[in-house]
Amino acid sequence: MAAPGVAGKFVVLNVPQGFDRRAIGPLLGRYHEASTIGIVALDQLGSEQIARIREGRPVSDTTRNPRAIALVWLSRQAAAALLGKEPAAIAPGSATGTTVSGQYDFTRTAVAFRARNVVGILRGSDPALRNEYVSLTAHHDHVGFDHHPVDHDSLRAFNRVVRPMGADSPNRPATDAEQVRIRAILDSLRAIRPPRRDSIRNGADDDGSGTVAILEIAEAFATAQGAERPRRSILFVSHTGEEAGLLGSRWYSDHPTVPLDSIVGEIDQDMVGRGTASDFPRGGTGGGSPTYLEVIGAKRISREFGETLEAANAKQPLPFVFDYTYDAPGHPLQYYCRADHYSYARYGIPSVAFSRGEHLDYHQVTDEAQYISYQDLARVTRMVHDGALAVANAPERPKRDVPKPTDPHAPCVQ
Repeated sequence: MAAPGVAGKFVVLNVPQGFDRRAIGPLLGRYHEASTIGIVALDQLGSEQIARIREGRPVSDTTRNPRAIALVWLSRQAAAALLGKEPAAIAPGSATGTTVSGQYDFTRTAVAFRARNVVGILRGSDPALRNEYVSLTAHHDHVGFDHHPVDHDSLRAFNRVVRPMGADSPNRPATDAEQVRIRAILDSLRAIRPPRRDSIRNGADDDGSGTVAILEIAEAFATAQGAERPRRSILFVSHTGEEAGLLGSRWYSDHPTVPLDSIVGEIDQDMVGRGTASDFPRGGTGGGSPTYLEVIGAKRISREFGETLEAANAKQPLPFVFDYTYDAPGHPLQYYCRADHYSYARYGIPSVAFSRGEHLDYHQVTDEAQYISYQDLARVTRMVHDGALAVANAPERPKRDVPKPTDPHAPCVQ
C-alpha cells in the first residue's frame, strides 16, 4: 500500500542499527510516489559497498524499471544537517515543510558485458511428446571479488557468530560477548593452520551446486533406458546474470530456443549443497535438518505440478520436508521474485525453485567447495531427477489453475 502524502517529496527513512537491507525493496514500493528517498544508513554499509559508491560503480537497470526512484544513502551527520536535529529525535512524519535542493549526476549508459546462457536438450523418447519440454535450470554466475582480501577464517568466525545468513544478515559490529566467542573460534583454527587471505567469491553453493546438479541429471537421463528415459524432452539451461537481477533467465524466457508454450514445467535449483546443522549456527532460514528444503512457487500456477513433485519426494529413501514459508504471498524477503524460476512463471509456466537455504557463507569469499554437503546435494539431485521424470512421462502436461499473465513484464508480486 502506498504511503499517503509523499508524492513529489524527499522522504527520509531513519533505520535502526543493524537494519536488514532486504527490507529496502518493500519500502521503495510503499514510497514509490516520492521524488527521492534518503536512507539514513550510510554509516552501516560495509567497506566494499562504500568503495562501490565512491567509485561510481552502482548501476540500475532502467530498462526494467524506467521510473525507478532516486535513492540516496545518508550518514547520520548529513541527515541531522538536513533535518535540523538528530533523526532519532524527530517524530515520524513531523519534519515537513522544508525545501530540499541539491544536485546529483545520473548517467544513462549502456554497459556491455559478455555473458552466455548455456543450453542443452535431451530429446524425449516418445515421438508424440518429444516436442514438449521439462526445463531444469540453475545459474553459473556469482558476485565477483572484493578489492581488499580478507582472512578466510576470521570472516567465517565472525559470520558464525554475528551474520549467520552471510550477506543477508545485517552488517553490524560484534558485541563484547560476541567478540569473545569469535576469538575462541579463531584461536582454535589458528592452532591448525596459518591465516589464508582471499578476495574471490567462488560461489560453490551459490550456485555451483545447482549447475552440478543439472549436469548430473543430464548424464543420468542420457544413459537411461526404458521407463527411466524421459518421454518428453528435457531442456537444460544454466543461466547467467542471476545475481544481477535474473538477467539471464529473463533474457532466455523472452528469447527462448524452443516455443515457450512447449515448456510444460520448470524446476530451478539454487543453493542446494548446504543446509547441515553447522550451516545454521543461529537457525538461519532452516533448522539445519537433513530433511529441510525451501520450495517456492510449486503450486502457484498448477497444483498438479506441485503435487507431482511432492509425490516424487515422498518416494525418496529420506524424503525432504517441503517448506513453503517463503512462498507466502507478500512475504517480505520476496523469494518468489528473486529466483530464476520467476522468469518462466511470469509466462504462465508451472515453475518451482528449490533451495537448502541461506547460510553464513552466502555471498562471501568463504562459499567454497570444502563446505558442501555432497550427500545432501546428491539427495536433492535425485529427488529433482525423479520429479522431472514424473512430469516428463505423465500422459498430460500439468493442468494450469490460473490464467496466463497478460503482461509478463509487469512488476513481480510476491
